[in-house]
Amino acid sequence: MVLGGSASYVIIDGSSVPSSWNSAADELLSESRCKTVLVVGGVDSGKSSFCAYVANSALEAGRSVVLIDGDLGQSDIGPPGTISLCLIQEPVFDLFMLRPEALVFLGVTSPSRMIDATINAIADLKEEAMERNMGLLIVNTDGWVEGEEATSYKTRLVNKIAPDIVAGIQSGNELEPIARKLKVAGTLNVECPRNIKKRDRETRTLLRESAYRKHLSEARVRVLPLSMVAIGDQKRGPKEGAELRSRVEGLLGKRVLFCDQSLNLVFFVLPREENMGEEETREAEMRLGKPTIGLYEGEEAGILVGLEDEHGRALGIGTIRSMDYEKGVARICTPVTDAVHRVRIGRIMLDKAGHEIGLISENT
Repeated sequence: MVLGGSASYVIIDGSSVPSSWNSAADELLSESRCKTVLVVGGVDSGKSSFCAYVANSALEAGRSVVLIDGDLGQSDIGPPGTISLCLIQEPVFDLFMLRPEALVFLGVTSPSRMIDATINAIADLKEEAMERNMGLLIVNTDGWVEGEEATSYKTRLVNKIAPDIVAGIQSGNELEPIARKLKVAGTLNVECPRNIKKRDRETRTLLRESAYRKHLSEARVRVLPLSMVAIGDQKRGPKEGAELRSRVEGLLGKRVLFCDQSLNLVFFVLPREENMGEEETREAEMRLGKPTIGLYEGEEAGILVGLEDEHGRALGIGTIRSMDYEKGVARICTPVTDAVHRVRIGRIMLDKAGHEIGLISENT
């Protein structure tokens, strides 16, 4: 066995697999019909390991397996900020080794910032998975389970996905508020593995940065029309973009180099010589009727983006290198070589080495 310089291991007595995992896998595979299991648990509760264990058990039983990774912040399959789908065809011991077959880019590291979009993305991928006539669909989720907002989110997600079984992994009673509100055919209570290692915020950030590097390897700069860059679902042509920019300039009373809007957000870039104070920002938001994200020219460099096809599926991720407003082009550093329909702006900022700088947020 060869370990990296910062790696370590612990020898424990007995099996590291809880007995409840065996019985859970047996129950999930007890019928030949297709089943959907949604896995819920707190941070570092063993959700990914449980998903891998159930997937391997299904493969051993001759069943096909599709996994949806719904954890935006600590994603195993796709890049951080995405919801991903993968058909698992061989036994897997680390989900990080898998490659996504379908991606939805949201560009945030927590569903709390985009609850509706996260739920809809997971539901859309479930529909795609159903078309594969799989034997078992496993939906892994994030570790946000505590508090009223988290309870509401997980309850809405379960209602939307309508799984056959919800598998809850808990070490105490942290899932009880969610369990009380669930109305599903079946639930499974699953134990946390013994001696599971809790990761601090710094470690979780380092793991995300490792995933960025994985999915940005072999990236090259592509020059794409600025009209492809959007924060919402709609791709605007040059005329539509100019009309929107002119309208926002009138409302802001400022020269605007670029702008786009979604149903609940306005994104714009101002020249460096413009100055917009907090009071002006609040007034602009009142006029626009939406929260805003306002940047100055050059500050858009490093924003994580998703490069999408005509169906809204992400082909991969990239980062904005620069935006040339005179020439109307964006320079995007990405490994994606396929035809691109839209470049969706995310909230995550990376430096050139792939380290997280932070998140861009609304001016509220």
